[in-house]
Amino acid sequence: MSVYQKIIVIVFVGLIKISFLYANDNQQLQSLRHAIEEQEKRLAQQKEERNKLVNNLKEQETKIANLLTSIEKNDLSLKKLDQEINKLIEQIDILTIKQKQQRIVLSKQLESAFKLGKTTGLELIFSGEKSERNDRIIAYYSYINQARQQQIHNLQDTQTQLTEKRIELQKKQALHKALQIRQKEQQVGLEKKRQNRQNTITSLESLMQLNQQKLTDLRNNEAKLQAKIAQAERKNRRIAEEEAKQAKYIEEKQNNSRYTPNPDELALMARVSGIGKPQHQFNWPVNGNIVHQFGESLQGELRWKGMVINAKDGAQVKAIADGRVILASWLQGYGFVVALDHGKGDMSLYGYNQRILVEVGDKIHIEQPIALVGSSGGKNISALYFEIRRDGKALDPREWLK
Repeated sequence: MSVYQKIIVIVFVGLIKISFLYANDNQQLQSLRHAIEEQEKRLAQQKEERNKLVNNLKEQETKIANLLTSIEKNDLSLKKLDQEINKLIEQIDILTIKQKQQRIVLSKQLESAFKLGKTTGLELIFSGEKSERNDRIIAYYSYINQARQQQIHNLQDTQTQLTEKRIELQKKQALHKALQIRQKEQQVGLEKKRQNRQNTITSLESLMQLNQQKLTDLRNNEAKLQAKIAQAERKNRRIAEEEAKQAKYIEEKQNNSRYTPNPDELALMARVSGIGKPQHQFNWPVNGNIVHQFGESLQGELRWKGMVINAKDGAQVKAIADGRVILASWLQGYGFVVALDHGKGDMSLYGYNQRILVEVGDKIHIEQPIALVGSSGGKNISALYFEIRRDGKALDPREWLK
């Protein structure tokens, strides 16, 4: 084999090796691209599943809140019916005694009439005998007859009242029974919905086992809260500015004269005057122990922007100061949230609630109940999430609480 031929063979073998290596690299590249595509599909599927679970959680917690409201109303209706039934029973007892007494009186009247003898009033009238005694007997007989007729009428009236009261009592008792049945059905439905909610929470937690995923979700939740608050503040801005002008006008009138504001004007001024310097001046929104402090590590570099207060389920959540409701809705990670604007850039926020008792636009007085403590937002414990913000910045709430 000549040198030239050897060179050709070497080059040919090299080309084959290069082709093989290129084909191998290309195959690895295609395999990697396929793996990336599959991973992206899995992530998209997980995200879709997580969004679906979050929507399910919102729907389930809303239905639970509505059921609790309905159960509470039924409880009030049952208590009212119990009172009405007891009152009807008392009235029936009184009417029964009255009926018995009327029958005794009527019996005595009939006995008195019988004792007059065989001579009736008509016989005396047509006998032709004229005497004062006869006149007295006729008059007496007439009185007895009138009294008897009146007594019979009273007895009939009492009997009618008794019949009406007994019919009304039967209706009330039937309604009471129906409400009790409905109450039991709602309680069963409530327990079922609570179990469905717990299953949803478990599914969500299994999707967020990785710390990075939890961190991502917490960031998203906080971003959504910020966006919702900003949106609520924009909607409330016109009203807030108008009330601030009114408050300033009232204050000027006070300073320039002996003007005394009326109760509505005083409430307006309190509502827009802010919460002042942090001097531990306000009562706590709910009684309980602190589970998480402001500034405490939440996940990774994230820290708590408020405080979590462990409290009894269903306990009243009270506004720390006068204000106006600018947000009252369900938010991912925070459950049922109420936000109050106190004026001068101050805001308080109350989350994890079982139910909300107020609506956007409501004027709130200090210590007014605005919600009930719960575990909404997928929490496993009954607690209140509480924030204070000034000009959009979260500050330590404890500085304002006694």
